[in-house]
Formats: sequence, C-alpha cells, structure tokens
Amino acid sequence: MIGSNKEKGSTAAAGDQSWRALAGSSRARVNSPNAKKRRLLKWFRLLAILAVVGLVVTGLIVAISYLKNTDKVLQIKTPSQPVERVLFYSDGVLPDAWLGSVIELPAGISMMEVDIFALKEKIESQGQIKFASIERVFPGDLKITVQEHSPVLRLVTEDGSGKKTVRIVARDGSVYTGIGYKQNTLNRLPYVLPYRHVDGSYFPIRGIDRVADLLEYARNNSPEIVATWQVIALNHYSGDIDLPGQVIEVRSKLVPKIIFSANSDYGTQLDRLKYILNYIRQRGNQSIERIDLSLRGSAAVQFSSGRISTY
Repeated sequence: MIGSNKEKGSTAAAGDQSWRALAGSSRARVNSPNAKKRRLLKWFRLLAILAVVGLVVTGLIVAISYLKNTDKVLQIKTPSQPVERVLFYSDGVLPDAWLGSVIELPAGISMMEVDIFALKEKIESQGQIKFASIERVFPGDLKITVQEHSPVLRLVTEDGSGKKTVRIVARDGSVYTGIGYKQNTLNRLPYVLPYRHVDGSYFPIRGIDRVADLLEYARNNSPEIVATWQVIALNHYSGDIDLPGQVIEVRSKLVPKIIFSANSDYGTQLDRLKYILNYIRQRGNQSIERIDLSLRGSAAVQFSSGRISTY
C-alpha cells in the first residue's frame, strides 16, 4: 500500500535465504547401491596393485639372494672324478719321467682336490723351468705345459768339500742343473767365468743376454770361428752396458784372448776379426796372443813376440 513504512525490496520471509544456506555446508554422502559398488571396486583395485608390488619386491629379493650364493651352489654341485691321466708337454728336452720326480699325486685324488696353484709354484721352482701352466681337462685329465730355459753357457761350481759340478747358465742369468740335454749340445756351450761383484760374490750373473747375442750372431755368420771358442771371461763385464769399458773376453783355440766391446755392434767387430785372421794367415804363420776389437775404428793385435799392430 502507498504510504506504508516498509522499505522497498524487503520480504517477510524469515531466516538466511543465501545459496550456501539452501545447499548446505557440505554434500550429503550418497548411499545408493551403485555408489557402494563403485567404492568396493576402487578398494579391490588398490589391494590388487599392492599385491603386485609385493610380489615384484619379493622376486627381486629372492633373485639377489640367489645370485649371491650361486658360486657356492655351483661348487657344491660340480662333478669331481679322480685324476685318470697327467698330460705333460714341454718345448724343451725334459722327459716325462722328470715330472714324476718333481710332483706326486695321491692315488685316487679327485680333479677338484688338486691344488693347481701349489703345483704350478713347485714346478716353476725347478731351475730349468721358465714358465708352467696347469689345466684341468674334465672329466679326468690334468694337463701340464712348461717352457724351458735355453742353455747359453756352462758354469763349473764347487761346494765346500771341493766337489765340482757343471751347471747351465740361461739367457736371463739363471743357473741350473741341466736335465735331458744331449752331450753334443753341451759341448757347443763355452764355459763362463762370471764377473766378481764388489762384495766378492759371483751371483747373480747379469748381462748374459748380450753374451747370448754375441754367440748367436757368431754361430749364424762365422760358425768356424765360434766353434773354437772355449771360455767366455766376464772379468771386465758387470752386465751394465751403459758403463764405459765393458768388454767380453773370449778365449779360443785360435787366439788366447779376443776382446769384444759389449756395447758396440757385433757384426762390425766379427767382420774385423775375420779380416785380421785371414790377413795374418796369408802372411805366414805368426802366433797371435791377443786381438782387441773394442777400439773405435780399429783393432789392436798383439803377437807372441810382443809386437803390436793395428788393423
């Protein structure tokens, strides 16, 4: 009505008429059958995922544990039969009987019971052996392969009672009792007089590789000359070719003393030696006492008469 004291736009409805009040502060939970079914499916999926993760983790743990213990399991289950044969191979002259004098395997010992590392060490402790290889060849063979030292010189040793023994010197200076060599092979080896160290000892013998080079070159190029060499004296050869004055003295049937420089070319020195011997032979029977080939660019020849000439 016109003239009423009620303000325009007011209402007579009581209470909060906002949207939030009408909708409620939170949604009511729906408990229909379909909703319950959806919630159960969600829980089943979650449980299935957790079960799969658990199986994967368990599988990883089992796999890691298996890998850690695989070696032990394989060792326990490896078949091990008795050693039936010992196969021996050598690049040198040692006979099969030699091996039986060095090692002895108990009767009936199994392949896996053989300590191949101890066996290798024992064989390599023998002076003539340079290297040894031991292999198990299943089911019942033990294969032993050795490399032998090559003989270069002969050495006469004497024990406390005065007993003398002929031994072999290898390229690396090893000294050992030679087994299996033919006598004509040993006869080709000159004897050696080792260098005496400042402490009075003769061992170890150093620098034999350079002596071996000299002998090898001489045999290949002047076999008739090297066949007369009887003794290699190392009185003035310590084995260190970097030191000055290192010479190798050869005592032969033709010339009592032939001096080679240890750190100079052997080919040049041998060529000069052959020239001198031929030259003196053509000029008559003159007895030579010493030929020194260690001089640079020439050689000095001392005759038995005391005369010295250079060539």
